[in-house]
Amino acid sequence: MDKLKIDLKNCYGIEKLEHEFDFTASKGKTYAIYAPNGLMKTSFSRTFDNLANGQHPKEERYNRPSTHEVKADGVEIAKEIIYVLKSEIDISSDSSAITNILVDPINKSRYDELLIDIDKQKNKLIGSLQKSSKVKKAEVEKIILADWNESDFPTCISKIQETSIDDDLSPYEYNTIFDSKAIEVLKSQEFISKAKEFTDKYEELFNQAGTIYQKGIFNPIKAETSFSTLNKQGFFAGGHRVHLRGETDSIDQATLNEKLQSIHADIDGNEELKKIRASLAKNAQTQALINLIESLNTTQVEFLLENIKPENQTQFRKNLWAYYIQNNTEARTYITTYNESKDEIESIEAAAAQAAPRWTKAIELFNDRFVDMPFTLSVFNQTQAALGKENAKLKFTFQDGTDTVEWSRSEIKTLSQGEKRALYLLNFIFEVEARKLASQETLFIIDDVADSFDYKNKHAIVQYLEDLSKTENFHQIILTHNFDFFRTLANNFVHRDRCLMSNRNSSTITLTKAEGIKNYFIGKWKNNIANNDHILCATIPFTRNLIEYTKSENDLDYLKLTSLLHWKNDTDQITVGNYLDIYNQLFGTSHNTSNTQPVKDLLFTKATEICKRTTHDGLNLEDKVLLSIAIRMQAEIFLINELRLLKNEPNYWCQSTSQFGNLIKDYSSLASSSPSLRTLEKISITVSSNIHLNSFMYEPILDLTVEHLVNLYDEVCSLPVSTTSTNTNA
Repeated sequence: MDKLKIDLKNCYGIEKLEHEFDFTASKGKTYAIYAPNGLMKTSFSRTFDNLANGQHPKEERYNRPSTHEVKADGVEIAKEIIYVLKSEIDISSDSSAITNILVDPINKSRYDELLIDIDKQKNKLIGSLQKSSKVKKAEVEKIILADWNESDFPTCISKIQETSIDDDLSPYEYNTIFDSKAIEVLKSQEFISKAKEFTDKYEELFNQAGTIYQKGIFNPIKAETSFSTLNKQGFFAGGHRVHLRGETDSIDQATLNEKLQSIHADIDGNEELKKIRASLAKNAQTQALINLIESLNTTQVEFLLENIKPENQTQFRKNLWAYYIQNNTEARTYITTYNESKDEIESIEAAAAQAAPRWTKAIELFNDRFVDMPFTLSVFNQTQAALGKENAKLKFTFQDGTDTVEWSRSEIKTLSQGEKRALYLLNFIFEVEARKLASQETLFIIDDVADSFDYKNKHAIVQYLEDLSKTENFHQIILTHNFDFFRTLANNFVHRDRCLMSNRNSSTITLTKAEGIKNYFIGKWKNNIANNDHILCATIPFTRNLIEYTKSENDLDYLKLTSLLHWKNDTDQITVGNYLDIYNQLFGTSHNTSNTQPVKDLLFTKATEICKRTTHDGLNLEDKVLLSIAIRMQAEIFLINELRLLKNEPNYWCQSTSQFGNLIKDYSSLASSSPSLRTLEKISITVSSNIHLNSFMYEPILDLTVEHLVNLYDEVCSLPVSTTSTNTNA
């Protein structure tokens, strides 16, 4: 196959896509396509998966008529030629990742269906238990089995279901109590001997005369954090004072410390109690424990203290899990599903058939390529299978020091997503070897194969895909939303002319040659900063990062650039010339610094221009970064002006080093029902933290589409301003 011509209309999320892929040998037989999430990648692979199965692709959302034309050298492509390696490990792809890959294909579909259903119910149960216990989802099964001294999860859940718990344990979160850092406090001799006395005196802190604390709102830990932060930021050194609720006058730091010492006298006067208080304030986990104690009534506190005694902890752990599970509908469904499927699963495994010798090479290749796996693969019954006396079965050998275990696939319970994906790739390797043996011409559609892998095994994947590119009759279209993986493909074996980027123009998707793959800053930005305002604005966070790394966050240039990423009291006065002066000093350039236009004005002008465009071609990194900065700046202008009104402080400026997050927090507390919060939260999630995170690669922003950022900019600019609030600086 030399040419592949596609013409797709309304194929899943693809409204229209026309392209011709040239597989002639001069530039290799592999294409790489960078496609941000949501643009076309999954729709493209689903379309070809349909064709591989003799089905017609369709448009599912609006039920529009779908048409497709896929021709290899002018002839409609045969379904046997197409092989799709999907990205997701779920209903279809889990069948290769969680089951014995050597099961006979006739039985495999039913076998997969049974195990997937069990896993689905199990995941629902674990998700439910995670919400109740606050234990990390990945840790729930391991901790339950350890606490109940069991090795088999369904057996353990069945045993727990038979346990009756009379106490109401709803106030107690397992992870808060039994976090490793909280346990350090609970097992200390001071806590064991003085727990009751401490909790009694701690309770008095909220009730005694002259207290500054409010239960559930402002406790000693929060007070210490607040006053310590003020001190570190020079608040008291600057001559400022604090005004406490109920007091007639404000007080300085020395008076504040005296008041706190007076309030804490009953605890801090006893060294053991003082040590407990310090231990509970040490980190977030121990603070969560004191917050739990603070939320309980006297009877509940006494119950907790009794049950966290060393001699009672083992039973208390079991009781908590029993309480979470005994009335859990997900637990009943899981056990029912498991019991109904168990016999049939064992029957299919017993009848499984496979010609093992054909796959020996694939297994060896897998073991050689994928490093640092917790297991090595082999065939349980290699000799008997090779002689045709038995069906081949995969063997997983796990080794840790001198400890070695051997499991069949059905016994594997603890693989990570990356390890499951490695097994999924093993199935792919089997298919490749079969097609090699049959000299089958094949078009491989590879959909984000590198997801969930660490860098060592991503390299193994790239190496394997490169091997495929050298195989006669094999052609590849590799799709990815990961720009780093895309760049790796380009730097290893995919010809630069065959590295494409997907773009959406109104209702059409186009594939164009990629730009700036090797080094975007050097390749496109460095020589264009003075003649491209979009690039000029986009380099601000990059420049700021370099100053942070080479100097410090206290450097005056760093602080000035911070005022170009956040709305500060000096932002409006910083000009393009000021920025270029900093840039010249850092990079040794001599760009003209006479431009007196405020950078903020330029930023908003260019953001508006981008929003008015009807097409957005190429990677558009500078446009994405510019829009991201402008979106957050507009949001901060809105927030500060609103807070000036809400706080009745016309000259208010945020002084926090985490400005945007603190502005949202303040605004949320003062205007909790504001409809604007929805937009502000979207900005926080998708834009704010990504502007200066990993500025040298910009992976998070790369994965956002320009259209998404355009819509978000329009949205933030349209936020309703309070009628008595002025926004003159925007």
